[in-house]
Amino acid sequence: MRVSFPGRVALWVAVAATLIGAAGAQQPRAALPEAVWTPSANAPDGLLTTLEGERHDRFIKQAKAGDIDIVFFGTTDTEMWLWSDRGRSVWDQQLAVRKAAGFGSQGTRFESLMWRMQNGELSGYQAKVVVLQLISGAGLNPGDSLADVVKKEAGIIAEARSRQPQAKILIFAAFPRGADTAPRMAEANAAIATLADNETVFYIDIGKRFFRPDGSFNYSMWSLDTANRGIQTSAFKVWAEELQPWLARFVR
Repeated sequence: MRVSFPGRVALWVAVAATLIGAAGAQQPRAALPEAVWTPSANAPDGLLTTLEGERHDRFIKQAKAGDIDIVFFGTTDTEMWLWSDRGRSVWDQQLAVRKAAGFGSQGTRFESLMWRMQNGELSGYQAKVVVLQLISGAGLNPGDSLADVVKKEAGIIAEARSRQPQAKILIFAAFPRGADTAPRMAEANAAIATLADNETVFYIDIGKRFFRPDGSFNYSMWSLDTANRGIQTSAFKVWAEELQPWLARFVR
């Protein structure tokens, strides 16, 4: 018998509940996992790309320095917050003053992000907000099912809650990359949304803002142009705008 979409969602929630629940309670400081500062040179063979390894070493140096209230994790879209031709101007105006740190990196996959989190990128500071941009596209392994994706995302959330129990976690849905990608992402985003408990973990989908009022995709938000491909400055302005109510609520 074919399982309905609500039925599939229930199954995904059941798969993920144990992982998230294990880190669900607010833990005292003494119960925090031990900080491990592992350089990229000591990562398992093939886990990190050269670029991601360079980013990891820089990120753990920043984490050790502390004084971080907001930390971002994700793939290329998240890294582009700090690109001068993409999100940097918005970051400097609206997020740098709030003690934000950008730990997004090209090449990020579930497995590499989990290792990075366990090896320094979630230690050394006490964030008020952890922003997780959903991994999609190149960040997935060939053959990953939707249930696999939900389970892995749940593991990332659980790791963040374990190492930053005082923080609120904002999950941002994967952004559409052209009109044809939106339907394919819809089911995955809906499944990930079930991981939010609206107390500690919150799910936010701003994908509709990548479309014009007439329903056409706005390529000034995410460009397919080869020379300028990817998320654009206008999208970072929207992302920052959508973040503001959450930051006003959780970052004092």
